[in-house]
Amino acid sequence: MRITTRTVLACVFLAAIPALATAAEAPGAKVQNGAIRESDDAPGRPEPGRIYKFVFDMNTPHDMTLGVNPGLRALGELIMEYASHGVDAKHRSIVAVLHGHYAELALTDAGYGRLHVGDRNPALTQMHALEDQGVVFTAPAKELSALGVGRTDIQPGVKPGARAEFVFLNLEAEGYVFDGTKSLISD
Repeated sequence: MRITTRTVLACVFLAAIPALATAAEAPGAKVQNGAIRESDDAPGRPEPGRIYKFVFDMNTPHDMTLGVNPGLRALGELIMEYASHGVDAKHRSIVAVLHGHYAELALTDAGYGRLHVGDRNPALTQMHALEDQGVVFTAPAKELSALGVGRTDIQPGVKPGARAEFVFLNLEAEGYVFDGTKSLISD
């Protein structure tokens, strides 16, 4: 078995999520080990016990240099940040919409390989780690059909659904906050 940089990064990503999901920073610390920390009374701090609902437009490609999809990584970091404030998976509802060019991320390795001459789906490891943290992935059924794949080519955790715009608008009407994963990596 050949160990690649991508494999190592994926393992580090997977290992970090559970550890950080249970870690909590000391509230009220202004400076700790020389680093500036958030004030307890800073506006916009996540509150344990409150329900947070997000819907993300999956709009970042896999980065071969990094060996990961930066949008999926940033989504994982956002989850870890909320967890560090005591917001557990029961208090987060996150939907990621795979559509357009990114609908193919919904495919298994076999389905992806048929579209990309034997390549494996580069996002599977990250997506499985995010599913373990409660993220729900959906992709428009019509877009999946347009790829010329069958139901067995779609990852079991991905829910084929309505067109992306309907998902965004309907979830926003239910109180979800809309964002694109690209915006997560610009901060």
